[in-house]
Amino acid sequence: MYILGQSDRAFKAIKEGGKVVTIVPPGYPPALVFVLTSKGSILEKLRPYFESGQVKPVLDAKSPLPFSQLIEAISYLETSRATGKVVVYPIP
Repeated sequence: MYILGQSDRAFKAIKEGGKVVTIVPPGYPPALVFVLTSKGSILEKLRPYFESGQVKPVLDAKSPLPFSQLIEAISYLETSRATGKVVVYPIP
């Protein structure tokens, strides 16, 4: 599953003392950064946080979209109307 979104908006939306968990390139403001690997070992470290409800993904109401609508998903993100992440299913 691919997740498209705007991390900058997440950093602006958190309350004081809050944290953002996201997948971003180096150089972004301080955050809990997890780098995905093909082994999925980082996702295993995240599992307890998701299972306990400490970390909850925020997905836009239009998600998930099939890969065939990728262009529409990117256009939607560019409107700045998305709330949370826009999820696009990969090519089957």
